[in-house]
Amino acid sequence: MDSQATTDSQTEMSFALEDGRRMTIGPARPDDALQIRWLYHLIYGGSYPFSLVYNAEECLRAIASDKHLWLLSRCDGKVVGSVIFTIDRAIGLGKVFGAVVAEEFRGRDLTERAMDFGLELLMRRERLVQSVYATTRTIGLAPQRLTEKLDFKKLGVFPNVHKVNSAETHTLAVLHAEGALARRAATPRLPRLLERFYAIAEREAGLGPAEFVDGAVSWEPPHGPALAFETVTAAQFVLRRFHDVKSDGKLGLDFFPFQEPNLLLISPDGKTELYCYRSMKDGHCVLTGARSENLETRELLDHGARFLEAAGVRYLEVLIEATATEQLRQALCAGFLPSAYYPSMRWDTPGGGRDYVVLSRSLAMLDFHGISLQTGYLDYLQEYFRLWRALYVDVALSGAR
Repeated sequence: MDSQATTDSQTEMSFALEDGRRMTIGPARPDDALQIRWLYHLIYGGSYPFSLVYNAEECLRAIASDKHLWLLSRCDGKVVGSVIFTIDRAIGLGKVFGAVVAEEFRGRDLTERAMDFGLELLMRRERLVQSVYATTRTIGLAPQRLTEKLDFKKLGVFPNVHKVNSAETHTLAVLHAEGALARRAATPRLPRLLERFYAIAEREAGLGPAEFVDGAVSWEPPHGPALAFETVTAAQFVLRRFHDVKSDGKLGLDFFPFQEPNLLLISPDGKTELYCYRSMKDGHCVLTGARSENLETRELLDHGARFLEAAGVRYLEVLIEATATEQLRQALCAGFLPSAYYPSMRWDTPGGGRDYVVLSRSLAMLDFHGISLQTGYLDYLQEYFRLWRALYVDVALSGAR
């Protein structure tokens, strides 16, 4: 058993390993950047999907930024573990990701210690956030057991969300600050089709009941080609225009924390714009905002998804508030399925935390070889398949009769 940890300063802790070596956990420094890249390279072989690790400028900015807490585990001055927290104070939200440990030091609870220390600093001591979420890989159960041990709640799955060496499904685990779930801003008002999906989240997080609204939901195969969007990939231009349109109050579907658009799709007539963050590494894409003068949400999402699919995107995701019943219904009609439910996610308006539904549309063949899921997460995946069959298969078969 490793000896009991001690806090050496406000932002560092230390403890001794069984062999007597001293381990410290504390914030990364600028001169750690090279060791950080090498550690991730040893684990992922250059296939890690986030540029923050490999891009030297991004890495240094994150280390210096008050929007990140990058904790490193060190032994005799050598970086042997890493975990990254990013926070948005304005909305009271944190994310923990990028946990890696050198092979020699696995089995010593370094990630658990680092995550718990980071949560202590951000959530309990400084009270900077109302919740912290983690997305965990499913190639084994260890990451899911780790978040469960730290009292994170199981709130969803993202089928084939990333591609490292092969397609990977991730889970959503969320830890809320004390009292955050009791101060939700409004009762969810969801399409009836999401009743069984919400019941899983209700059970896992101890939520109260939602209101369910009847309304037709059916995905119909598209008629005709997708809009021939023009694309803009000049990142700074896209970001400036995104903020201009958003500040003018013309943007919808514009809440996606910790992502900034690097791709803009514009219809030939200029009446429709979709702002996306696209990972060129693995075909992952999220919608960070959209506007249209002549398309409903269903059409906008469907045209965007089909255009992005032709451009090589494998997975598209969008966040919709749990009280936006009609917008949720139209997203379902566009073939987007509920992947996760995040209660009390957003805290930038009076009245409490606002709930969001995470919806996704897979644009490639689903592949679940080698997947390992705990009960709870498995329930979400089974419900995802039930809805996928209802929207994609049953509708098609009923039309063939």
